[in-house]
Parts: sequence; C-alpha cells; structure tokens
Amino acid sequence: MPIHWLDYSIIILYFFVIVYIGWWSMQKVSSFDDYAVAGRGMPLAIFFAAIAATLCGGGATIGRVAYMHTTGVVVFAGLMGVVINQIISGLCIAGRVHSIPNVYTVGDLCGMYYGRAGRLVSSVVCFLFCLGLFGVQILAMGAILQTATGIDLIPAALISSAITLAYTWAGGMLGVTMTDAIQYVIIVVGVSLCGYLGIERAGGYDAMIAQLQSMPQYVNNLKPFADWGVIQFAGLFFGFLFGEFCAPYFIQRYASTKSAKDSKTGVLIFSVHWLFFLATTAGIGLASMALQPDVKPDLAFTNLIRDVLPIGVTGIVLAALLAAVMSSAAAFINTASVAYTRDIYNKFIHPGASQQEMLRQSRLSTLLVGGGAIVVAILFQDVFGLMLYIFKFWPSTVLPPLLLGIFWGKVSPRAGAPAMVVGGLAFLIWSDKILGEPFGIPANLVGISLNCLTLFLVHQMTKRSVPTSGAYAPEVL
Repeated sequence: MPIHWLDYSIIILYFFVIVYIGWWSMQKVSSFDDYAVAGRGMPLAIFFAAIAATLCGGGATIGRVAYMHTTGVVVFAGLMGVVINQIISGLCIAGRVHSIPNVYTVGDLCGMYYGRAGRLVSSVVCFLFCLGLFGVQILAMGAILQTATGIDLIPAALISSAITLAYTWAGGMLGVTMTDAIQYVIIVVGVSLCGYLGIERAGGYDAMIAQLQSMPQYVNNLKPFADWGVIQFAGLFFGFLFGEFCAPYFIQRYASTKSAKDSKTGVLIFSVHWLFFLATTAGIGLASMALQPDVKPDLAFTNLIRDVLPIGVTGIVLAALLAAVMSSAAAFINTASVAYTRDIYNKFIHPGASQQEMLRQSRLSTLLVGGGAIVVAILFQDVFGLMLYIFKFWPSTVLPPLLLGIFWGKVSPRAGAPAMVVGGLAFLIWSDKILGEPFGIPANLVGISLNCLTLFLVHQMTKRSVPTSGAYAPEVL
C-alpha cells in the first residue's frame, strides 16, 4: 500500500523541525561544557524525556518486533532486566554520580578509580560501544525510510543518519535533549496509536491471540520462555540487565541535571514508564505476527504502520518511529564524541586544550563516529542481533570495575584495566563470531565471570601498594 502525500508531508515537517532545533541549539553552544553536559542545568522534565527517548530507539522498537517474529515473547521476559537495572540506577547510582564533581564520562570515573590506564581502556570501549549502537539506529532509520519511500536499505539509512549527524554536530547535548523532549511526546502518542489500532485491526486482543494460537509457526513464540534452557535464558536476561547498566550516555546525562535529586527522580520515573512501553510494543509485535506472518522481520513494524493505520495517522506514527530512533542515535553520537574528546584527546593528546578547542574536537569526532557506524551497519544489517551483541559486550568489559569503584571505592587501582581487557577478549573469543559459544554457555556470562575473577586476583595481589604516579595512579577530578 503506497503512503499518502499527507503522511509524507508530516514526515518532512518533522525533519525540518529537528534540523531547526539543531541550528537553534548551535547558537547557544559556546563551550565544551555546553556541548557535553548542557551546562549542567537540565531540568527534571527534560532529563526524563532524554532518558526515555534514548532508550526507545531502533532496538526497542523495530528490533524488538522483529525478534518477536523470529523468536517470540521470551524477549519481554528478558527485558524485565532493563526495568530492574533502571530501578537500581535510580536508587543507588544516578544521584551518586551527579554528586561527584567534574564528571563528564565513564572515563572520568574509571580514571578516578583506576588511573590513566583505566581511563584509556574504558574510553576506547565506550567509544566502540556507542559507535556500534549508532550502527543499530542507522539500520532502523533505513528500514523506516525504506518502507516510506521504497528505496534500498543502505541509501535510506545514509539519508536519515546524515540528518541526525547534522543536528547532533551543531547542538551537542543541548540539541540532543531539546529534540528528545519533542521526540518523546511524538513517540508516546505514535507508538500508543499503533498498538491500539493494530490490535483493533486484528479483531481485538482475544481474537488476535486465538488466531496466533492456530498458526503452527507461532505456537512456540507465544510461550513466555519458548523452549529455552535456563542457561540460554540467563544469557538473554543478564544481557538486558547489565547491557546498559551505567552505559556511557547514562553517566553523561546523570551529570547534566541541576541536582542529584533530579537525576535520581528522573530515572525512577523512567523505570515505571518502561513497563508501559514494554506492554505497548508487545501488543504491536503480536498484532504484526497476526496480520503479516510472512513479512521480513526487520520491516514488520514499519510495514504494519504503512498497511494498517489510516491516512494522517500513518505519517504521525512513522514520524514517531523516526523520532524514537533518531533520539537514540543522537545520544550515542554525542556520547561517543564527548568520550573521545574528554578521555583521549584532552587527557592523552592535548592536555592543555581550551574549552573552544575541545568543542571543535567534539564536532569533528561526531563525523568520525558517523562514518564508523555506517561501516558497522553495512557489515551487520541486523538491528536486534547487533544491539544484543553490543549489550553483551559492555558488561564483559567496563561494568564490573566501574560498579566496584562506585559502590566500594577501595579496589586496587591496578585491577581495573586488566579486568576490562580480559573480560572483553573472553567475550569476543567465546562468542558465536569465533568459537560459537561452546557447551551452550553464553559469551557474556563467560566474559563477566573472567572479568570479575581478574578483578579479584589482581586486587588481592596489588592491594597493599597504591601507586602515587604513573599509569595506575588514581586521578583527581
């Protein structure tokens, strides 16, 4: 079914609005502080919208519905890990991070606990983590424009990523958060409409479930845990529980609010909102399975919007989906560029750089992130698979040393960098890309285990000697 000119007009109008916000934000950004943490003055409402819009991206929409077609509702049992990690983050981490002065990045925290070696390793991981997640959003944006225009996936992805790069390059964190505030409203309205109207088109919830139960290819998909074993499901659950725990873009946002209380409250409100978003996208996935059982999974969400929704509403919901994906993409670009500028350029290449020089580097590195992410997207071309792989990589590297530093703070500064390296290598080697996860043991469980073991052993061997200078000496922020 072709898309009506009115729906095209709504999508074009949306593009114009966010580009204008990027241009407007550029006039307000005069320093690296403005670009990185919005001058540390983000109000609670904007902070909540930024957190919510960042997480409601391509993996959480297009990727999730695609995963339901291929695997089933087991993904939602695993996604409860996200709810748990946001509650813990709100209660125990967000306010604590905000209260530490001069924190911009994960690298700042790792430098404070594990010295220059810890900062360098963590900043490289953060940069690659955000670059990969931007690749996820590029694929998702391409799928949306492919459905709307009929052009091939990669050209569609390049067009949408260029627009996202433009407003992120111009406005930094200020531009990202201002667009997030608008995009969040569009996301809530659009995704809710799609869920409601999709289930209605399928004949209502009871009729939809009855139809799915009569379709042999989906019988297993409707089981809460499919036919997964305990270890296999644990890999999925812990992938979501730890996959974005203390992720670089969260640490950056925790530091950008007006107060520690705002950071804590905003995250806790989001954890409640996430349950609503889970239910809505589950409804969309079920409706898509009932109405278009033979669709290509990565196009399931966008084709449902195009074929089921009425004229005008289609444009609003496609714009909402673009909003969800672009807000996440912008957050990942900005965080990666700030991690490079703060943790690599300013600490290792040009320590005496001024705020204006760092601002220029941030904007230049934004373009570097865009180019690298495009390469990643072309190589993978699997929205949910790429997202899940990256989410399993993060807790295998930075997360255990980072959490130990935040909650205990007395760990040996020599332990952080080796643990990150060992855990990351263990994950990469054990994963399905190399060894293929022998014995059915998920690679992230192996990576986390060896990371923690290395952290413990190195701490025990070096805890009595705290370096006062050199690569492992804790930094003063």
